[in-house]
Amino acid sequence: MREHHYRDRDYNDPAAGDGGTLHIASLLVHVRPERIPMVSAWVDSCPELEIHLGSEEGKLVMVLETSDHHFINTMIETIKDQQGVLNVAMVYHEELKLSEVDHVLEEQAADADAQPVKIEGEL
Repeated sequence: MREHHYRDRDYNDPAAGDGGTLHIASLLVHVRPERIPMVSAWVDSCPELEIHLGSEEGKLVMVLETSDHHFINTMIETIKDQQGVLNVAMVYHEELKLSEVDHVLEEQAADADAQPVKIEGEL
């Protein structure tokens, strides 16, 4: 199972009596192929972002993890502003209570192992 970023950060918000939340968003990012190395290097400098999948044609799947749901829109606009980025679309968003994150992620990983998803075609 992939190690998630939330383990390395403090998402606990003292104002949130539930111990904080984690927002996980999946983004489909279309980049000019010749700009992939530059965009990848920029993503590597952003601790909230990770490139999960990519193709030589410039289609990237990025995962964003944050405690602030408003930051998702801010980051989408920041990604769009990167030179060579053609489009960004959020395709998934989930909010988890930090107190339940490990349990939910382990459960989802077990479900994925039991019934793998087959994706046909190109990314």
